Amino acid sequence: MIESETLPPQAEAPVEAQVEAKIEAAAPPAPPAEPKSPAAPPQEVEVKFATDAAGLAAALASPLLRAEGPSPARKLISIYFDTPDWDLKKRKMALRVRRSGRGAPVMTLKWPLLSGGDVFARGEIEVRASKLEPDLALLDPDVAEGLRQIIGDAPLEAKYETRISRVARLITRGTTKIEVAFDDGIIKAGENELPLREVELELKAGQAQELYDFAATLAEALPLRLDLVSKAERASHFCLGSEPKPVKAKPAALPADANLDEATARIIVGAIDHYLANWASLRCGDDPESIHQMRVALRRLRAALGMLKRAIPCPEFEAFREEAKALATALGPARDSDALRELIEDGPMGHFGDRKDFAPLLAALESRRAAAYVESRALIESARPSLFVLRLSAFVARRGWRNALTGAELTVLTEPVTVFAAEALERLHKRVLKRGKKLMTLPDEQRHQVRIALKNLRYAGEFFASCFADQRDPAPFLRAAANLQGLLGAHNDAASADHFLSLPHAPDAARAAGIVSGWYARNAIIADEGLAQDWRRFKKMRAFWR
Repeated sequence: MIESETLPPQAEAPVEAQVEAKIEAAAPPAPPAEPKSPAAPPQEVEVKFATDAAGLAAALASPLLRAEGPSPARKLISIYFDTPDWDLKKRKMALRVRRSGRGAPVMTLKWPLLSGGDVFARGEIEVRASKLEPDLALLDPDVAEGLRQIIGDAPLEAKYETRISRVARLITRGTTKIEVAFDDGIIKAGENELPLREVELELKAGQAQELYDFAATLAEALPLRLDLVSKAERASHFCLGSEPKPVKAKPAALPADANLDEATARIIVGAIDHYLANWASLRCGDDPESIHQMRVALRRLRAALGMLKRAIPCPEFEAFREEAKALATALGPARDSDALRELIEDGPMGHFGDRKDFAPLLAALESRRAAAYVESRALIESARPSLFVLRLSAFVARRGWRNALTGAELTVLTEPVTVFAAEALERLHKRVLKRGKKLMTLPDEQRHQVRIALKNLRYAGEFFASCFADQRDPAPFLRAAANLQGLLGAHNDAASADHFLSLPHAPDAARAAGIVSGWYARNAIIADEGLAQDWRRFKKMRAFWR
């Protein structure tokens, strides 16, 4: 398997994080959907599905979504505002003014929560306005000041609008109340229009896990596809003529006082977020990084669950690990094709410089790649990944792993996460050293096991890096592990290239196939020359968790 990985990007700029934290802290708390501390920021918890006209009609007619009372359609006109340089969009914030029918306008500010506790939650403030224009003076003074720090002296201008016909129904499941909105309308940017059909489920009262369970029921029964892209994001891309970009993993940034229970939730949610964040790029574009990042997210999730189950013997961990593996495997042919094409273009083709010699081979590879992308896109449009995400989200919301422990065993969850992290990292480090004994003499299959152990150690190091950052910088250790992983991958690259080259090709591809095969065999030899030295250096490095 050909892979290419990088460390997650750095955290947000401190000034931006401080401003957004200030908005969260200053915003007046909304009525909570479930018990929260008094300092919890106001937020909405919402699951959104995209669909087409037939899907919307099927949802409206479904017995699962039968209204408790009359549900007439309402006309919603929403105007979205930003600075000329899109300063709010850059921070994934949205400021709109909406009118429903003849009602008074409502100004709404939305932003991504810094806590990262729920993929489907966003910060939200709503205030009644007098006109269809933003007025920051209507906000809490500290919130308004936080926004002004972002936009500076730049004016707020109308960027685009949505015109929606909405049918809203209130669904009750036990003690949980869910508002289901059926939206049919357009995004309008200047003279251009884009159809918009969505089904939104917003938690009004009760438990988030009930919302996710209900959403999973709908995803299984109706032609709906889970979609994390907000109306504002979709509209801004339409307005700018841009496409969603692939997204790398965000740093876990666990609080210093986090316990294992909180860390478990945050790590799993981080992997879900990473996985979901790359669906839009695959749906809209052809960037190879989107599928790569989806597979990385699923691997990180599997590594996390495998690590956690040693302290928390939860059977659901293994079930979710197996489903994550199946989803990642289904994306494998597309990723292999992308990586091999990149290796050919950046390697032998770039060196020999005559593209026409490689054209027949690249054509065969592109044919394989196109077919793999059709299958990958069909996968994320199917119910399976949506069900996986929603069921895993419900499991996290109810803290399902607690059921695996009884009595005194539950105390492990309240221990500082640093205790578990140090033990896990030490165990994974020892596994790497044990598997890598006499590394240079190991056959390819055993080297591959060393590489897997390195991946698991690196992922764990990234999950817990913030817990030990005050005592030692984890970056050098993590970079060294990533570099070793890359060197060990050279043999995998050669094996993957040979597998593709062994498939039937046109006769005029033979010369290029021979060049590629020889090139990667040579790369594996060169990698071995650096491997011995880097391995010795790695074994001597001081672990950042000690």
